[in-house]
Amino acid sequence: MTVSNKTFCEVKVVFNKVSREKIEDLNYKAMGEYGCDGVQEFSIDEPTVDKILGERAYSGGDIPFSVIDEVDGVASNDYLSLVYYFYEGEDTKSTAENFLSYVKELKITALVELAEKPWDDWNQEWRKHYSEIFVHDELVVIPEWEKENTSRKDSECVFIYPGMGFGTGEHQTTYLCLKHFMDVLPELNKEDSCLDFGCGSGILGIAAIKKLNIPVVFCDIDPLALNNCLQNLELNFEGGDLSGTSLVSRAKFQNDKKHKLVFANILENVLLLEKDLLLESLEDNGYLIISGLLNNQVEGIVKEYSELKMLSTLVKDDWSAVLFKKL
Repeated sequence: MTVSNKTFCEVKVVFNKVSREKIEDLNYKAMGEYGCDGVQEFSIDEPTVDKILGERAYSGGDIPFSVIDEVDGVASNDYLSLVYYFYEGEDTKSTAENFLSYVKELKITALVELAEKPWDDWNQEWRKHYSEIFVHDELVVIPEWEKENTSRKDSECVFIYPGMGFGTGEHQTTYLCLKHFMDVLPELNKEDSCLDFGCGSGILGIAAIKKLNIPVVFCDIDPLALNNCLQNLELNFEGGDLSGTSLVSRAKFQNDKKHKLVFANILENVLLLEKDLLLESLEDNGYLIISGLLNNQVEGIVKEYSELKMLSTLVKDDWSAVLFKKL
């Protein structure tokens, strides 16, 4: 299949009053069993409201109060819209259709639909949803297409290709990790090193290089994530000196060095599974920033990581990130 006639698929799912745990279970299923290549969360738009209301959607005239109440409900936080992207593999449409059928069988959605789109629309599709993400006065995340337009210093900018679903700074967990990082930045220096475990797009480790010029080990289980990380390293540093920095798959990761800063923005079950490795990777007086946590999972993780001192927790919506220090 050539690029000119290649397509990608979107499965749009709208949930009504469903728990965050069920959503994360579905995300895990989508990625792990159905080959989903990325997922993004969006607010409810007017066309989606019309689809949920069906024949009761109105374009003019007097609208019954019962329908007004339902529209208010659709626009409230009770409803959540996610789009699952499928673009890799021989038959993305078939894969997306299988996932669509699975979601329908769950009977937990207000709306689920599939759309197949030309590959040429890919960049435009993502550009509609991304702009500069302000983290701190001295750190912003900027999509690749805005790189030439920013007036900020390079050391303040992390540039990202935000099209492949491996972390963009927009998701709460990545944003919270960056906030924690800026809080501990005064305690770090250029003699230190960093491990970005479960690196995804590499946004966290890239921030460490930009602010401290330190070597970073980027590690992920997914080869596509490592490829995206490499793209973002090239975008940010364009052949610059990255001595000591490396990309490694989880299967080949050798825990032969301790780091002053460790990021672990991964799911709770992986944080539990990889606890020993993360602790062994952290040097004395080093900082571990953990995220990927729902708010109700924080207490359990703090207990599991009781060897460390919990310094602070940041919360954004349903998500939390915890800052630990090894004393």
